[in-house]
Amino acid sequence: MKVIGLTGGIGAGKSVVSRILRCKGYSVYDCDLEAKRLMDRSGELKRDIVLRFGEECVDGGGCLVRSAIARHVFSDPAKRHWLNSVVHEMVRQDICRKLDRQVAPGDADIRKRSFFIESAILNTGGITPMCDEVWLVEASEETRIKRVCSRDAATPEQVRARIEVQKSEVGIFGDLPCRVICNDDESPILEEVERMLSALK
Repeated sequence: MKVIGLTGGIGAGKSVVSRILRCKGYSVYDCDLEAKRLMDRSGELKRDIVLRFGEECVDGGGCLVRSAIARHVFSDPAKRHWLNSVVHEMVRQDICRKLDRQVAPGDADIRKRSFFIESAILNTGGITPMCDEVWLVEASEETRIKRVCSRDAATPEQVRARIEVQKSEVGIFGDLPCRVICNDDESPILEEVERMLSALK
């Protein structure tokens, strides 16, 4: 099984690449989406959050109140570190379970022998050591700012600040092979993805 980390800074377009891969029949694990699912289903995590953050973080129906949790983690680095470490470990364990259920490496279909992990924080999330290679989606900063401002109704200054925070995550993958997908709105992104897929073995 070949595990490929799919990453890129905000606005680079990794979600577009993920959608293309899924349409082509590849397995793509979306860390953000799955982290929310795991948090919503974990009674143990909810109990721990109530103990550490307070009862306002879980409503009467047992659902997480993310706005209340956000107030705690953004104002208290220790709480943020605790929650991130717990959720990152849950995600890594879930990835391992998914990989165990994949078809054996001897399968002739490359789609069954490949597993993509989409995350903006491969390093912080502890996912880089699980990967055989990394696909890095890139676009110019100007293009990324324009996309995010349009998508999130954010200001250019807000987007630049988010780009700056993510810089330590992009481009530092140790000895792993890193292949770059250019998503600059000039080269057709579908052709870029097909080029990358053709190199998979």
